[in-house]
Amino acid sequence: MAKSEQPRLKYLSPDLLDFDPENPRFAGDVSGKSQDEIQRYVYGKPHYASELVDSLLENGFIDYEPLVVKQKNGRFAVVEGNRRLAAIREIRANLDKYQGRTSDLDQIPVIVFPKKPDPQLRNEMRVYLGVRHLFGFREWPPKSKAQFLEREIKSVGNLDRVIKEVRLTKQQARRFLVPYRLLKLAGAALPPDEDFWVLGEALGRTGVQNFLQLDVDSTTLEIRGFNKQNFKGLLDDLYGPKRPGSNERDPQGKVIRDTRELAKLARVLGSEKASYVLHKRKSLEEAELYVDTLEESLKRLHKLTKDLDRLLKKILRSKKDSDAEKLLKTFQNFESSVKAFLKAKNA
Repeated sequence: MAKSEQPRLKYLSPDLLDFDPENPRFAGDVSGKSQDEIQRYVYGKPHYASELVDSLLENGFIDYEPLVVKQKNGRFAVVEGNRRLAAIREIRANLDKYQGRTSDLDQIPVIVFPKKPDPQLRNEMRVYLGVRHLFGFREWPPKSKAQFLEREIKSVGNLDRVIKEVRLTKQQARRFLVPYRLLKLAGAALPPDEDFWVLGEALGRTGVQNFLQLDVDSTTLEIRGFNKQNFKGLLDDLYGPKRPGSNERDPQGKVIRDTRELAKLARVLGSEKASYVLHKRKSLEEAELYVDTLEESLKRLHKLTKDLDRLLKKILRSKKDSDAEKLLKTFQNFESSVKAFLKAKNA
């Protein structure tokens, strides 16, 4: 390989560097947008490059962590280091606002990959990004990881080769690729601030898979079939229903408030009756009653009675009127009946 074709370290002005709209870090959210629009996107939510400004002003640019760029149309597109570039651009555009080591940012170190690297260099870039970001020390959002994997698999045409190079198991790759591919096939998109990983976690549960009638090719992880209407319902459960005429979702309407509730959701969706109750806009707790075995329902009754006992004792501790006494006596009769019923069932 000619020396000129090798990646090389250079010091460049940030003015020569551009964001790459197709960079997998952005997960397709900035396709077709201008450099200024991408700057605002990376500087604020969800990437928060603003958090890097103070460190750059105090410490300057750390030479042993160069940006990684590729030559493109006489300029350089950033492959790795978009957040740092956004922070640098903010500082250099507002020198009257910021005090510190701003002159250190006039020339910054970059590793330049050739404009048209040969297959070996393309593989090296894929391994470099994959190992660093799929489970390395520079974390990408899960959706970005999924897009990176999808892009590289299409480029190489071999899933097993890519996941071997970036050191993933097929099960790990599945957690990224299946939700990403389902969203693409369903023509659905999550707003940038929605947590893609909630969907990935949900799809790992058998009850959810059965609800979706999900059929995934175990060799390629391509989606062979799924129930599109049920998938729409799952997105509503996880993120809330879409607001009319918008891709925004109403978080007040979502079923899941915490990922710890995904196990309950999977149980409910795995039961036709319980799923029907849930999607009649009942609560997850109410729908779960239709999944319980008799033994589970008896345990639930026992726990609820004990919880109600504690609650009433707390509320009525300082109450001495006749209504309070009447309520307490009514509950005690109820509690006695429940205990007798449970004892008979367990006999």
